[in-house]
Formats: sequence, C-alpha cells, structure tokens
Amino acid sequence: MSTTAISSLTASTSSTTSTTSATTSNSDLSFEDWINLLATELQYQDPTDPISSSEYVSQMASLSSLSQIENIYSAVSNVEAYNLIGKSVTYQTTDSSGNTVEATGTVSSVILSGSSTYLSIDGNAVSLDAVVSVADAATTDTASA
Repeated sequence: MSTTAISSLTASTSSTTSTTSATTSNSDLSFEDWINLLATELQYQDPTDPISSSEYVSQMASLSSLSQIENIYSAVSNVEAYNLIGKSVTYQTTDSSGNTVEATGTVSSVILSGSSTYLSIDGNAVSLDAVVSVADAATTDTASA
C-alpha cells in the first residue's frame, strides 16, 4: 500500500512541477511578482518555525539586486536608443489589416514613456524592440542614389 501512496505522490509532484515550469518559461519574474511571492511566503510561514533573520536579510538583498539590475537594463536600453539617432533603421510593424510589414526610416529622436523606449522614425513612434536592422544614414543614402 505504501508503494501506491508514493507512486501517487510522485505523479502528483510531477504534474505540479511540469505546470510550474511551463508557467515560468512563458514569462519572466518581474519586480512586482517577486514582492508578491515574498509577501505570500511571509503570510503563510509556519509560526513555530519562522524565517530566520539571516534568510530574511538575504531575500531583501536579492530584492535590492533585482531592482538595480532592472535599472541598469533600462539605462542600457536608453543608451542604445540614443545611439540610433541619425541612423537608418528597418523595423517591423503591423498594418491596419493585421499583417506584419517592414519599413525603413531615419531615427530623429527618442521618446521615453514610463518603462518603454520608443524611436521617432519619420514622424512615427516605434518601439525599440521592433527594430530589425540598423545602418548609417549616409550609407543608405549613398546606396539609394
């Protein structure tokens, strides 16, 4: 009988593990998600065996590190965007019929909106993530002439 119980426990654990890994692979853990996990952990901790102070400090240090890494990523993305000013870029966009099309234009400025970075390309705001390729504007002009 105990073998059956272990088998069912193993099957239950396996299905939980596969569900968790599928959920994790679909999205990244954000700062807000991390805070929610920490709060949930504190809410449901065993009162007879609470988290040790050193473990709590370790988790807070991880939280601080995560926050700083997000700030660095944002700053690096902004620097990349500013370096594209004056360059010719090809980007993907969706037209009114829902088709993905590529367009090319010259970056004239950078638009920062919250945590998103956009490029102003020939009067259109284009997400930095939509850029497919970059060329010097002078090279593109020479090639088309």
